[in-house]
Amino acid sequence: MARIVNHIGEKYTTFEGYEIEVISLVNSSKYSVRFKCGLIKNNFTYALIKRGRVSYPYHPKIYKVGFSGIGVYKSTKGGKINKNYNTWISMLRRAYCEKHHEKYPTYKDVTVCDEWHNFQNFAKWFEENWKDHMDSSWHLDKDILSEQNKTYSPQTCAFVPHEINTILLKSTIRVGNLPVGVFKVGKKFQAKINKNGNYILIGYFNTSELAFQAYKIAKEEYIKEVADKWKRFIDPRVYKIMYEHKIKLRD
Repeated sequence: MARIVNHIGEKYTTFEGYEIEVISLVNSSKYSVRFKCGLIKNNFTYALIKRGRVSYPYHPKIYKVGFSGIGVYKSTKGGKINKNYNTWISMLRRAYCEKHHEKYPTYKDVTVCDEWHNFQNFAKWFEENWKDHMDSSWHLDKDILSEQNKTYSPQTCAFVPHEINTILLKSTIRVGNLPVGVFKVGKKFQAKINKNGNYILIGYFNTSELAFQAYKIAKEEYIKEVADKWKRFIDPRVYKIMYEHKIKLRD
C-alpha cells in the first residue's frame, strides 16, 4: 500500500504572488488552503497547490484593477461568456486600457468606482437593471444622468438604446466657428438636424444666431419625441433628463 504523504502545514506561493498554507485534507486527493489574509479555498490537488495554481479572488487581474470577488455571479455559463461579465470587462477596458486610449483618447480620464472593481458588485447591479426587452443595441451609459461625468458607478449609469445614446452626444461635425447645427450657404445660414443619420433641412436664415435658435428648438423637440418613443423601456431618470435637456451653442 502506498504511503500517504501528509502535506498539511506546507506553504507555497501562488502564481499571483500570494502565500498559501495547506490546512486540511478534504478527501483522499484534495486539500483546503488558507491565504495569509485568512481566506480559505477548498478542493485543490496537491499538484496544483505545489505549482501555485490557486487564484486569489481579490487579485486585480483585469487591467490591474478588476477582480472576480466571491459570490454567486460567474463569468461563464455553458462555455459562453455571460453578458454581465462581458459588459464589466468592456467598461474596465474603456477606463484603464492604454491601447484603447490611443484609439479613443476621450476615455483617458475615465474611471470606474471602487465598488465596481469587484465583478460581484457590478454583476448584481447589472442583473437588477438589465431587462428582458434589452438586446445588443443597448449600451451602458455614464454621461446622460450626469453631464461631464467621467466615472462609471451605480449612481451615474443606466442602460440606454443606441438611438438615445447617440442623440445626446456632442456633435463632432461643425463648420468653423459656427454654432452646432448651422452651415453657411452663400449669404444665408442653413439650419439642419441629424435624425438617425439623415440630415433634415430646417430652413435658411439671415444670421447664424437665428439659424441656431431654429436648430435648438427642433433638436429639443426631437429629443422629446425619442424620449416618448422609449418611455416604457428606459430608466425614468433618463426620460426626465431628456425632457429637460437644453441644447447649448457648442453641443
